[in-house]
Amino acid sequence: MNLNDLFRRKERRHQMGYQMMRNALREAGIETPDKARDEISQVWKRGFRTMGVGMLFLLGVLAVIPTAAPVILALALIMVVWVVNSNINRQNYIKRYIKEEMKK
Repeated sequence: MNLNDLFRRKERRHQMGYQMMRNALREAGIETPDKARDEISQVWKRGFRTMGVGMLFLLGVLAVIPTAAPVILALALIMVVWVVNSNINRQNYIKRYIKEEMKK
């Protein structure tokens, strides 16, 4: 029994996320560990690109509404945490895919 996940909600959510990533990798034709590792770097590139676009948008809003700086800062921090967390999960799913599906 894990006290951090009493009802196994996180475990189920991660399992669903892994299955979706596994299906997407199979559909994309990623069948070698090298291609999967390349996909990990692409995940991070897309994440940083998303973060950059979001930051530019927030800077634009800040230029128009300077009094909203605390709210914009909070949104920027939430966005950074969200993107980094999503990328770490995707990276872990791809590593699990390499470990479970490609080492058979």
